Amino acid sequence: MVTLVVGCGAKETQTQETSNDVEKKSKIGVVVKALDSEHWLTVKKGAEDAAAETGVDVVVLAPDKESNVEQQFRIIEDLIQQKVDALAVAPCDSEGIVPFIEEANSNGIPVLTVDTNADANVVAFVGTNNTLGGKMAGERIVEIIGGEGKVALITGVPGQQTHRDRNAGFKEALKGTNIELVAEQPANSESALAMTVMENILQSNPDLKAVFCTNALMGLGAMEAIDAKGKLGDIKIIAFDTQTDVLNAIKDGKMDSVVAQSPYNMGYEAVKNAVKHINEEDVPKVVDTGTDLITEENVNEYLK
Repeated sequence: MVTLVVGCGAKETQTQETSNDVEKKSKIGVVVKALDSEHWLTVKKGAEDAAAETGVDVVVLAPDKESNVEQQFRIIEDLIQQKVDALAVAPCDSEGIVPFIEEANSNGIPVLTVDTNADANVVAFVGTNNTLGGKMAGERIVEIIGGEGKVALITGVPGQQTHRDRNAGFKEALKGTNIELVAEQPANSESALAMTVMENILQSNPDLKAVFCTNALMGLGAMEAIDAKGKLGDIKIIAFDTQTDVLNAIKDGKMDSVVAQSPYNMGYEAVKNAVKHINEEDVPKVVDTGTDLITEENVNEYLK
């Protein structure tokens, strides 16, 4: 009888210890803009790999599309109510997100911004220097069309700082040239909408020389519209973000180039730095995950 009691006591103690270990495991909520593209799925993979390495729980959530701002706000609100230990957020609306970051902070939940920054009290911004990336795209267009002619800009959801920065960098690169920016229209980071926008731009500007799309899906949509007009190759397409179909389009000569970021590192570094902050370690205010320009000359390096 004594042996049985001792045995049960040991098992109960072990169960309690295991339960305590589970309770001590930190939970990080990662909220991205959507999970409808290779870019965001790669961010998700990076976050999950970092969680596995650091021994924390991570949940990656997103609205059904980038323009569904209110849905993203509800997701963040729910995670605050769940009392997660940290949040990493890629804001669909850089200004609208601010009250939710403040609410998280008031509940003792630290927030990191990912991909897109916000003017709020955050632990760190993890992502690309988007102004520099936009400037790289602009400089590429200046080079390939000889510094003159008509160009267009198709941008993402209005209100997203990421796209504002890319737009600003792009326009900066065009200064001092004979290039005319004849159209600047949003397509909400959606391929189908970008196709329609591109069709309208081409109708008004049949002599267009180039277009810069501030994400990959919009680049693909613009490419379809240009292809339908039989002008692939004549109108140069530069996009932002890498995914396999974009890289293949560059290889096949359908798209000129793309500004590449590192979505995997965004997710990975966001979770790693959230864990550091939870553990009271120093975290840099900006974690630059880097940019590169992919053209026909180096595209095979990225298709491996």
